[in-house]
Amino acid sequence: MIKAILWVWQLPQNLLGLLFRIILIRRIGFVKNEGTECLYHVDNMHGGLSLGRYVFVRAGATSRLKSHERGHSRQSRMLGPFYLIVIGIPSFIWATCFKDYRKRYKVSYYDFYTEKWADNLGLKYDDRKEE
Repeated sequence: MIKAILWVWQLPQNLLGLLFRIILIRRIGFVKNEGTECLYHVDNMHGGLSLGRYVFVRAGATSRLKSHERGHSRQSRMLGPFYLIVIGIPSFIWATCFKDYRKRYKVSYYDFYTEKWADNLGLKYDDRKEE
Protein backbone atom coordinates (compact mmCIF):
# COMPACT_ATOMS: atom_id res chain seq x y z
CA MET A 1 0.00 0.00 0.00
CA ILE A 2 2.77 2.45 0.95
CA LYS A 3 4.71 1.61 -2.24
CA ALA A 4 1.61 2.40 -4.31
CA ILE A 5 1.08 5.73 -2.52
CA LEU A 6 4.76 6.64 -3.00
CA TRP A 7 4.58 5.66 -6.69
CA VAL A 8 1.60 7.97 -7.25
CA TRP A 9 3.13 10.78 -5.11
CA GLN A 10 6.19 10.66 -7.39
CA LEU A 11 4.18 10.02 -10.55
CA PRO A 12 5.94 12.38 -13.02
CA GLN A 13 9.44 11.13 -12.23
CA ASN A 14 8.30 7.51 -11.85
CA LEU A 15 6.79 7.58 -15.35
CA LEU A 16 10.05 9.01 -16.72
CA GLY A 17 12.03 6.42 -14.74
CA LEU A 18 9.91 3.60 -16.13
CA LEU A 19 10.42 4.97 -19.65
CA PHE A 20 14.22 5.10 -19.10
CA ARG A 21 14.11 1.53 -17.75
CA ILE A 22 12.38 0.37 -20.92
CA ILE A 23 14.81 2.27 -23.16
CA LEU A 24 17.90 1.02 -21.27
CA ILE A 25 16.70 -2.56 -20.68
CA ARG A 26 19.37 -4.12 -22.93
CA ARG A 27 22.14 -2.19 -21.15
CA ILE A 28 21.08 -3.05 -17.60
CA GLY A 29 23.53 -5.54 -16.14
CA PHE A 30 22.53 -5.68 -12.49
CA VAL A 31 19.31 -4.88 -10.66
CA LYS A 32 18.78 -4.58 -6.93
CA ASN A 33 15.28 -4.00 -5.59
CA GLU A 34 15.59 -2.12 -2.32
CA GLY A 35 11.98 -1.64 -1.27
CA THR A 36 11.12 1.96 -2.09
CA GLU A 37 13.68 2.11 -4.89
CA CYS A 38 15.27 -0.10 -7.49
CA LEU A 39 18.96 0.30 -8.33
CA TYR A 40 20.01 -0.42 -11.93
CA HIS A 41 23.63 -0.80 -13.03
CA VAL A 42 23.77 0.34 -16.65
CA ASP A 43 26.58 -0.47 -19.08
CA ASN A 44 28.09 2.50 -20.95
CA MET A 45 26.37 5.08 -18.77
CA HIS A 46 28.12 8.18 -17.50
CA GLY A 47 27.32 9.01 -13.86
CA GLY A 48 23.86 8.42 -12.51
CA LEU A 49 20.23 9.39 -12.76
CA SER A 50 17.42 9.16 -10.22
CA LEU A 51 13.80 9.32 -11.28
CA GLY A 52 11.49 8.43 -8.42
CA ARG A 53 11.98 4.84 -7.39
CA TYR A 54 14.22 4.20 -10.42
CA VAL A 55 17.92 4.79 -9.68
CA PHE A 56 20.34 4.30 -12.57
CA VAL A 57 24.12 4.26 -12.09
CA ARG A 58 26.97 3.29 -14.35
CA ALA A 59 28.17 -0.29 -14.07
CA GLY A 60 30.95 -0.39 -11.48
CA ALA A 61 29.73 2.79 -9.76
CA THR A 62 31.34 3.76 -6.49
CA SER A 63 29.44 3.60 -3.23
CA ARG A 64 29.57 7.41 -3.15
CA LEU A 65 27.73 7.70 -6.48
CA LYS A 66 25.14 5.15 -5.38
CA SER A 67 24.63 6.99 -2.09
CA HIS A 68 24.36 10.31 -3.94
CA GLU A 69 21.74 8.97 -6.34
CA ARG A 70 19.81 7.44 -3.46
CA GLY A 71 19.88 10.92 -1.92
CA HIS A 72 18.14 12.19 -5.06
CA SER A 73 15.62 9.37 -4.67
CA ARG A 74 14.94 10.54 -1.12
CA GLN A 75 14.47 14.10 -2.42
CA SER A 76 11.89 12.71 -4.81
CA ARG A 77 10.00 11.03 -1.96
CA MET A 78 10.06 14.29 0.00
CA LEU A 79 9.06 16.63 -2.83
CA GLY A 80 6.73 14.35 -4.79
CA PRO A 81 5.39 16.05 -7.92
CA PHE A 82 7.60 19.11 -7.30
CA TYR A 83 10.84 17.11 -7.58
CA LEU A 84 11.41 17.70 -11.28
CA ILE A 85 10.95 21.47 -10.92
CA VAL A 86 12.97 21.89 -7.72
CA ILE A 87 15.67 19.24 -8.26
CA GLY A 88 15.51 17.37 -11.57
CA ILE A 89 15.58 20.19 -14.10
CA PRO A 90 18.09 22.41 -12.23
CA SER A 91 20.34 19.38 -11.66
CA PHE A 92 20.19 18.42 -15.35
CA ILE A 93 21.03 21.99 -16.39
CA TRP A 94 23.90 22.16 -13.89
CA ALA A 95 25.29 18.84 -15.14
CA THR A 96 25.04 19.58 -18.86
CA CYS A 97 25.30 23.34 -19.38
CA PHE A 98 27.82 24.40 -16.75
CA LYS A 99 30.73 22.01 -17.37
CA ASP A 100 33.00 24.78 -18.69
CA TYR A 101 31.99 27.13 -15.87
CA ARG A 102 32.82 24.52 -13.23
CA LYS A 103 36.15 23.76 -14.85
CA ARG A 104 37.09 27.40 -15.38
CA TYR A 105 36.25 28.46 -11.82
CA LYS A 106 37.20 25.16 -10.16
CA VAL A 107 33.70 24.65 -8.76
CA SER A 108 32.78 21.15 -7.70
CA TYR A 109 29.76 19.54 -9.33
CA TYR A 110 28.61 18.72 -5.79
CA ASP A 111 28.58 22.38 -4.68
CA PHE A 112 25.24 23.05 -6.39
CA TYR A 113 22.29 22.97 -3.97
CA THR A 114 20.62 19.95 -5.59
CA GLU A 115 23.80 17.89 -5.43
CA LYS A 116 24.92 19.02 -1.98
CA TRP A 117 21.49 18.16 -0.57
CA ALA A 118 21.51 14.75 -2.31
CA ASP A 119 24.96 14.01 -0.87
CA ASN A 120 23.83 14.96 2.63
CA LEU A 121 20.67 12.84 2.40
CA GLY A 122 22.62 9.93 0.96
CA LEU A 123 25.14 10.04 3.80
CA LYS A 124 22.47 10.51 6.43
CA TYR A 125 20.15 7.71 5.38
CA ASP A 126 22.30 5.31 3.38
CA ASP A 127 23.63 2.67 5.73
CA ARG A 128 23.95 0.08 2.93
CA LYS A 129 27.30 -1.41 2.15
CA GLU A 130 28.96 -1.50 -1.24
CA GLU A 131 27.11 -3.88 -3.59
